[in-house]
Amino acid sequence: MKLIITVYHPWDTKFRIGDHHYVREFLNDGWDVLWISHPVSFAHGAKPENRTRIERAKSGPYRHKDGPIELVPYTMLPWLNRPLLSSQWVLENTHRFCRPPLKTSLEKIGFDKPDLVWITDASMHAIADIADPKAVVVRIADDNIEFRNIPSSLSIVEQKLANRADALFVTSSPLLDRLKPEYRSKIHLLRNGVNFDHFQGTFDRPSEFKDIDGPIVFYVGAIEEWFNSEWVKNLAEKRKDITIFLVGMVGTDLSNLKDLQNVKITGLRPYESLPGYMAHSNAGIIPFKRTQLVESVSPLKLFEFLASGLPVVSTSWSELEHLGSPALLANKSDEFVEMVSKVIDKDWKSDRGDKFRDYARSHSWKARYDTAMEVIGDFLRK
Repeated sequence: MKLIITVYHPWDTKFRIGDHHYVREFLNDGWDVLWISHPVSFAHGAKPENRTRIERAKSGPYRHKDGPIELVPYTMLPWLNRPLLSSQWVLENTHRFCRPPLKTSLEKIGFDKPDLVWITDASMHAIADIADPKAVVVRIADDNIEFRNIPSSLSIVEQKLANRADALFVTSSPLLDRLKPEYRSKIHLLRNGVNFDHFQGTFDRPSEFKDIDGPIVFYVGAIEEWFNSEWVKNLAEKRKDITIFLVGMVGTDLSNLKDLQNVKITGLRPYESLPGYMAHSNAGIIPFKRTQLVESVSPLKLFEFLASGLPVVSTSWSELEHLGSPALLANKSDEFVEMVSKVIDKDWKSDRGDKFRDYARSHSWKARYDTAMEVIGDFLRK
């Protein structure tokens, strides 16, 4: 069985998103997988982090060790959030300017007639037609149009792609409620999950923690405009005995935190290292602003924190309210501080860690994969 999956990120990023975990389940199930990451172009060469991807695009498809084949398309007409290049026409035609042509690349590696095309990166919508699959599914992981740098032209193409698909997966109840009237029986709720076993065991204390004696509060994930640094600042100032570790790529202004000695901003860390950080922390936090984008977010970090036995304190938003998790949900900054203080001072990690793990165990990626395959299987058998 062959799968083509289109994903914005490369396969070998330091962090892991839902599609990484689904592909691992497909591979474990005996599928051969082609991972198509977001196209590169002449416009991407200015950033050093893109140069490796440009070289990979030039060298053609390659297989990762114990992983999928990856194809990095190179296009002469990139769809970017810039004048002219952000238009619907560019988005609908960028694939026509790929060199070599996508059809040629697929035929060369034997993926021109896959069993399944799974699209998360809608900018690669054309794969649904260029390939000749038995089934096409679309996974909407976020309310994409609410991202600051996403051109509005994406919403039109996403709608066309959803109409083209045999099945549509969404990761949260708000997304389901919004799209259900239009897509009815085609749409299915498929929340994010956790690789539970990855967070079990005994782990060495991270070197960055070696000089810390007091409680540690941990955050991992993107640090963008939805990250509420004011809540973190309030926590750091009122609980100087707590060290707050923020792990992730920073894409927003954190200048209000720079003079706080008990706030550590570390940048990205590999997924493989996260269990060690969580095992030696006292709580996990998700301090987001309650925006339209955040309302429909299904946070992987919630399940990963709980799988590690960590108590979680988060901003309250719609999807988390639907989940019924053991996380404490705050609506105000001082309430957030009070809740973090409560779970640390009463040592919820020791007292309730098993309860948190039990919740996370029921949300495994394997269970999510099985649910997806129950839907997809009907189309594959036709």
